[in-house]
Amino acid sequence: MGFKDMVKDKVFIASVSIIVGIILYTFIYPAYFTKIDPTKWFTHPLRIPPNPQYLFGTTLTGQNLADLVPVALRNSLMIGLTTAITSIIIAILLSALVTLLRRGVSGVMVFIDTMCTIPPLPVLIVMIFTWREYITMPTIGLILSIFGWAWPSRALISILSSLKVRTFVYTSYLSGLPSYMIMIKEFMPYLIRYILVGFINLMLWGIGMETTVAMFGAMKMEIPTIGTTLYWALRYQAFLLGLWWWYLIPVAFLVALVLPLYIIGMKIDEYLITA
Repeated sequence: MGFKDMVKDKVFIASVSIIVGIILYTFIYPAYFTKIDPTKWFTHPLRIPPNPQYLFGTTLTGQNLADLVPVALRNSLMIGLTTAITSIIIAILLSALVTLLRRGVSGVMVFIDTMCTIPPLPVLIVMIFTWREYITMPTIGLILSIFGWAWPSRALISILSSLKVRTFVYTSYLSGLPSYMIMIKEFMPYLIRYILVGFINLMLWGIGMETTVAMFGAMKMEIPTIGTTLYWALRYQAFLLGLWWWYLIPVAFLVALVLPLYIIGMKIDEYLITA
């Protein structure tokens, strides 16, 4: 499948359209249609099922889900983007350091391999719970990126190790091109597409990890995310009380966000294999 075929793929176009629609929804709706701060409790009637006045219903904490969900989605997206951007930058820098430098490589490789073996979830729960009174949404993304860069850097090191023994790279070295210019001019055209796939995967990982950590109550619970919304639904026994809209609607939006991202990553990966 070529690039032209990929952009003509109806599934790919539909996935991109859904992502763009969700992003616009998370920014436009709170800015123009929300009249009451959705983070405040007991500003609406309690446990109202979805109806024309409250499209997504209300919670036992007196919040309008139609106002709360876009803000929660926006915060989760911010965490995922911050995690992906930071992790990719660290992965590129470390993989370039290991591949291009001839000294201290073994120590850096041991550090990368060690970070790949550490289970991130329990460490992240402790870190975020300890600092939750002082952190913001981008800060949570930075904390998640402490572990997010390890596996992408391992993959990039494998790609760069294969590229650096190519004839054109030896020619660049013999012509006196500095190592950083070799990385930019010779390696980046090969890496940019793989970095794009890794970026999408890291976004998925960051959103999923934030939701998981929040479900354990380790987040700053006053700030709405998809994870914290589900946490309060569990805390107030929404399952037992039959408040299905309190947990099903956030989950539906989470699936609508994650599934198209996953499909986009698959389509790009399919294009990379055949390109």
